[in-house]
Amino acid sequence: MSLIKSMEVSSEWRFSNENGKKIFCRCWNEDTALKSHSSSQLRAIVLIVHGFSEHCLLYNELAEVLVQEGYLVVAHDHVGHGQSEGDRAHINDFSEYVRDIFQHADMVKKTHPKLPFFLIGHSMGGTLSIMAGLEQPDYFQGMIFIGPAIIPDKNTASPFKVFMGKLLARLFPQLPVIKLDSSAMSRDKAMVKKYDDDPLVYHSGFKARWGLAFLSALEKIKMELEKVDWPILNLHGEKDALCDPEGSKMLQEKAKSKDKQLKLYPEAYHQLHNELPDVKDTVYKEIKTWLAARVK
Repeated sequence: MSLIKSMEVSSEWRFSNENGKKIFCRCWNEDTALKSHSSSQLRAIVLIVHGFSEHCLLYNELAEVLVQEGYLVVAHDHVGHGQSEGDRAHINDFSEYVRDIFQHADMVKKTHPKLPFFLIGHSMGGTLSIMAGLEQPDYFQGMIFIGPAIIPDKNTASPFKVFMGKLLARLFPQLPVIKLDSSAMSRDKAMVKKYDDDPLVYHSGFKARWGLAFLSALEKIKMELEKVDWPILNLHGEKDALCDPEGSKMLQEKAKSKDKQLKLYPEAYHQLHNELPDVKDTVYKEIKTWLAARVK
């Protein structure tokens, strides 16, 4: 059975990327999407791009919400994350992540070539989504960002720390140097505990080489924000201590897209889709409304 055919009948599958690593993918059931939507036709494809240390199954709830609206939802674990192969949370260049996004997207597009295609990127996934859009501006019909990483944190990217990071990246590329504070993910303590207890989550923190690649990616997109001209919905918590909301404000200011929206949530933390119910429910509604207006 071909890889494309197997994707249609199975909710979980794998493809080999250009480096020969098996990439774990999830397809939230196409049949369910067809049965759930009154028109009996799929409305669009949505590819969810997860953040650092995460895996795609953390997005089950969001995916199921969208499936009920008639969308075909897919995602994969980045190389070195979750159930994908590769050294844990290690990368030489973020272009490797982007390459896998397009490889996956191309496969899905072959099965539904006429459907609109959207990305939802969280945190590092927002970085990668912007990079993908800059690489192929006409590939996607729009993007939704949830707490995207656009500018580096002032404390972790001081000149001295960047200098030391470059040194460590050369000498000890896989040395964990900064650990994520999971309590900054969400105000919902149950969600934080679920994250902390998840064996598929990478819990050891940023590695030196990964950190250098991350800063390089942020510098690249910062210089090219003016080229962002596709439809954008950007959702960011004002109390996000992991990805500075000033980056989202910068994107809103500089992007030349005529269809761009930024919504800030005053007390919310990083993972808006895992926040307290009042925020999470609003976020889901915003996403559904925004997508529906662009697939008519």
